[in-house]
Amino acid sequence: MPMTISPEILAEQVMGYVVWASELIPTLQPSQDVTFSIAILPQGPHFYTWLLQAAGYLLLDNHKKKLVIISQQSYDAKNILLDSNEYGPIFGKKWKNNNEELRTLTSTLGAKFSPQEHISLLEQLPFISTITETNKIIHISIGDKLSESKIKKTTHRINKHADTYNVVILTNIELFFPTVSKKTDEQWQLAKIIQKPSSSTPLLTIFQHLLKVQKKKANIVAYVNPSDFGKVHSLTMRYVCAVA
Repeated sequence: MPMTISPEILAEQVMGYVVWASELIPTLQPSQDVTFSIAILPQGPHFYTWLLQAAGYLLLDNHKKKLVIISQQSYDAKNILLDSNEYGPIFGKKWKNNNEELRTLTSTLGAKFSPQEHISLLEQLPFISTITETNKIIHISIGDKLSESKIKKTTHRINKHADTYNVVILTNIELFFPTVSKKTDEQWQLAKIIQKPSSSTPLLTIFQHLLKVQKKKANIVAYVNPSDFGKVHSLTMRYVCAVA
């Protein structure tokens, strides 16, 4: 998040995407019988992703005041890093976790403290602050070679507190076959990738474990194909907003 942008302009930009998302995506009004507490949201250029981020946070259960964000990190491929930084103020809100609670969590997950600021979280805070009533954020970043045992520890801990926390997983999705021409076929393929258990990335594996235990089904709200904006057509990456 470029910190040279004034808070007032940033707030206007975020609210603009919130209004835009509400107008363009009809599924943003969920049934009263359905609540969403897990989301996959993208990481990427704001031009492609801010609308999707606004949509995801609008759909999360707003009665829950606590949020777990899971992202990928490249500092330690085999470990979990637990963010111990204080963030804010963002629109008057600050987020800092209790040190004793963080120490308990590092022990439970076999994680390490992470002292550096994480851009992946900083980019989410304007949306969290503007759209949600979140007053507590746990940010976990994982390596791309995380062991199955640590994945299970992470999902077990999250599921144990599923009644009080929303969960956001920050990841982009790679298509297996980027030459699919029909958008409906491509969306079906994306749904299969995020829903079906596989030896995919640790982030998707965590998402799939959460779905299985909580007996939920992933719903793709919207996604962006960068090729639609003049990029190289062989690109396999998609920016996805999915909720469960």
